Amino acid sequence: MLGLSVPRSTSFHKGLAGAAFVAFGAAFLSGSFEATFFVEGLPAYFGIVAVLLVLSLAGYPIRAARYEAQIRSLMAALTRRGAGPKATAGVMGHLLGAVLDVGSYVLVDVIFARAAPKERVAALKWSARGFSFVPLWTNINLLTATVITLTGVTYLGFLAVSLPFVVVGVALLVFFAQREGGEVEGGMNDPLDRGAAAVVMYPISLIIMVALVNYLLPNLSLTTAIAVTIAVVVVAIASFAAFSMRASSPLARLGSETRGSLVNSHMEFALFGSAGVLVLSLDALGFLEPLGGLLRGMPEYAVPLALAGVVALGFVAGIHVLPMVLLIHSTFPLDGGSSPALWAVAIIIGCQAALLATPFSNSVTMISRLSGEHPIKSGPKENWRFSLFVAVAGAAYLVVMTAILV
Repeated sequence: MLGLSVPRSTSFHKGLAGAAFVAFGAAFLSGSFEATFFVEGLPAYFGIVAVLLVLSLAGYPIRAARYEAQIRSLMAALTRRGAGPKATAGVMGHLLGAVLDVGSYVLVDVIFARAAPKERVAALKWSARGFSFVPLWTNINLLTATVITLTGVTYLGFLAVSLPFVVVGVALLVFFAQREGGEVEGGMNDPLDRGAAAVVMYPISLIIMVALVNYLLPNLSLTTAIAVTIAVVVVAIASFAAFSMRASSPLARLGSETRGSLVNSHMEFALFGSAGVLVLSLDALGFLEPLGGLLRGMPEYAVPLALAGVVALGFVAGIHVLPMVLLIHSTFPLDGGSSPALWAVAIIIGCQAALLATPFSNSVTMISRLSGEHPIKSGPKENWRFSLFVAVAGAAYLVVMTAILV
């Protein structure tokens, strides 16, 4: 995958791959290379790539044409009850983002282009703000799964620490989005039926199934549980649809989406593959020891804020958050603290604070592509107040939780 993806990626990803193999060569020539060390370190990256492959298919059922109409009817129902377009977009970005990741913005864009074209760009930005809270609760988000795996926290323990921040944060988000006003135009007369309920329940059901598999099979890593569970569910749904319709079109669509996902994921494969080689090589050379020494030298009550700050600053500087987390873990094992749930939440809050304040995030890249705006405008310029508010609120929350748990 790495060999196929790097030539098809951007200059940044090619440069990252080049730096990774320069570091690998240096580790090999210096005698620091240990094959056993590399082999033991690679499964974490294989698990991430497996989840990346499968998560892009998780939204297959609700990407069907009939569900686009149902999502539109859900929006109409919210509007009839007084919800504004920006508040609705925030809720949609949050719920759909649980299984579609940044692909949720595509559905938001399509629906608002028809229902409220004047509000389309603003809706995209509010949907991204709603999505930024998703990694704090869903176990099928790639960052969340990685952080849970590395820290060794239980999913229920993670939820216990993160959910208060999510509930209050999303409530405030909807409140401020509602104050922004805006109007939804006519043309949304699709009937609200059980298909609309399926749109809401599908992400929640998928998350519960992953949690059950992870609980019933404790020796199975979370990344493996995600990959296997989602693959089985999606194939079962496609097969059932094909049997019910007496047609092969559902399976053909699944095959088409799978091929499209592989083709469109070259940058992600290049990123994670190169990051794996780079982090393991730098660790072998001892270049990461100063960071590890700094974190190890801190009192435990200061570590959560430090982790959040390192992740946020690294993300803003252009280092993708997942390689950053893996880099931190290689020099400062994240499963060594007395409160792994607190460390996990700190890392994700650090990511959330920077997610829309850096032009290097997938969210900003996708919004820029859909809106036609420059990434600087779609990201930092439009969202610096939101990001600052999240950073301050997140820091205060971590201080409170640290006082309780440490």
